[in-house]
Amino acid sequence: MKVIIVPFFTLLFLFLGLNYRQIYSAWAVWSETRQLANLAERAPEEFQNPAPVEDRFEGRLSPDFWKFTTINGGGVVSNETAWHSTAFSTDRGLTLQHSPDPFFKDEKPDRREPASERYNNVTLIGGSGFKPTPSADVVLKFKSKASDTFYGTAGVVVQPVGTLQEDGFFAKPFDMFGFAVMGDESSFYGNNSSLCYLALNWIPVQVESLHVDPHAWHDYEIRLRWVSKTEWLGTVSADGSVLCQMPVPALGPLEVHVWSDNFHVIDQPRRWWELAPSLDLNFQDGGEKQFLLDMIQIFEEAR
Repeated sequence: MKVIIVPFFTLLFLFLGLNYRQIYSAWAVWSETRQLANLAERAPEEFQNPAPVEDRFEGRLSPDFWKFTTINGGGVVSNETAWHSTAFSTDRGLTLQHSPDPFFKDEKPDRREPASERYNNVTLIGGSGFKPTPSADVVLKFKSKASDTFYGTAGVVVQPVGTLQEDGFFAKPFDMFGFAVMGDESSFYGNNSSLCYLALNWIPVQVESLHVDPHAWHDYEIRLRWVSKTEWLGTVSADGSVLCQMPVPALGPLEVHVWSDNFHVIDQPRRWWELAPSLDLNFQDGGEKQFLLDMIQIFEEAR
């Protein structure tokens, strides 16, 4: 009997060890989905969405729309408009700007709170308090484009209210749905450029290419529709055409997250002993790039 059991458990532990990232990812998504369902089931039936809000970036950020901004650089979080090698401006719409990081080679890549020294990111949080109901969708509209020279990631997503704090720390697991742009040097399971994606507890659950040119201006719409207490339908459209639809766990009241960073996402192809492919997340000093918005608005729309 021992002759059979010992090799079996040896192979089992080896298999689990070789697949620990894939197993952890599956567990993290399952656990977060269950947690979100429990919260949604306990939420009150009655809900009132806020009044519509928008920002057309006429020389400043609208205080009605935005709660706060953060910039990560050199392992420090700032609430200024420029820090380290990243900045944003509202002179002509909203521009999230990256420039060369002269200290990048000497900075530490280790991930720590609130961020690695090599992580350069600008984030805006606002448009808070909306969620879809049985009688109304939540609609987030914006007009954006990425500069011709582009690297890392940038985008506009919705996430549970209170996910990110003003000091740059995440108070909740990073659950989000929406639109992103990814540089050609990166790949999300074979996808880059313009993307629609859902992530739960930081783990990409579903990623789809939108097949639109991210370097040209487009009118985007993110729509969330109530399906049940625990499930929504998420849609991303560009210029009036629906390009992506996927089921989304009920996330509760939402906030808008706009960002641009210097991540380098690398696909690791699935090897024969692995349950699934994996991703490696690094940082890069890609020099100049911009992510631009011309306007943004969020509102409820009767079904």
